[in-house]
Amino acid sequence: MIARALLSLIALLATCVAAQAQGLVFSTSDPTISIHSNFAGETITLFGNIEPSMDGTPPQGSYDVVLVIRGPVAERVVRHKARQFGLMLNADYALFSSLPSFYRVLSSRPLETLLAPETIIERQLTMEVQATNALAETSGDEALFESELVRLMNNASLFRTDERGVAFLSPTFFSARVVLPVNVPNGVFLAQALVIQDGEIVAERAQRFFVQKSGFERFLGEAAVGHPLLYGLACVALALITGWLGGVLFRR
Repeated sequence: MIARALLSLIALLATCVAAQAQGLVFSTSDPTISIHSNFAGETITLFGNIEPSMDGTPPQGSYDVVLVIRGPVAERVVRHKARQFGLMLNADYALFSSLPSFYRVLSSRPLETLLAPETIIERQLTMEVQATNALAETSGDEALFESELVRLMNNASLFRTDERGVAFLSPTFFSARVVLPVNVPNGVFLAQALVIQDGEIVAERAQRFFVQKSGFERFLGEAAVGHPLLYGLACVALALITGWLGGVLFRR
């Protein structure tokens, strides 16, 4: 009897929480970004609208939004050079595994004013937390290598935070523009929207989009990965033919 009452109470609480959860519609302007030989970067727009909750209650009060974009994960190695025997050689290193190759956080206000520090860490909403969680092994100072990874990724425009990057066009409709740099990696990207009210995440939604080479560049990339031996032989043959043809032309 007591166990059944507890189960009923838990079910009732879950229903109340679900009923209070805010609705959210979220999407991206371009489901697929194509990379050509003249690709110079691309701007993608993320937009959404805060909808009534499951019980039909319309949005009430003010909201904030945090947008997180993660690219395909990869391994990265950061090395520290040191003078050895009069030469600058690689010394200590750090291996980062399952690190997002692209990471962008945009918010309507600074994160520390929207969420508690433990929530920010739990949701991995900072570049520093991403680096800490991805560190697999190192032969040197962990903190030094983590900060250096963040600096290098930031300089390459692959890691970035924009504390005023989300704009509200109405009390419930929001949008943000994200610049994908020329060196953006290929693969599946995940864009996530978090709706925040009074320091709590009241709704969230995720949307995928793709970045991929197209045309002749895609053919070359697939050939290099799928048939590396034939690709290498073709490159050598092309280099020999080009060199021979250049010699013939210059002799004339």
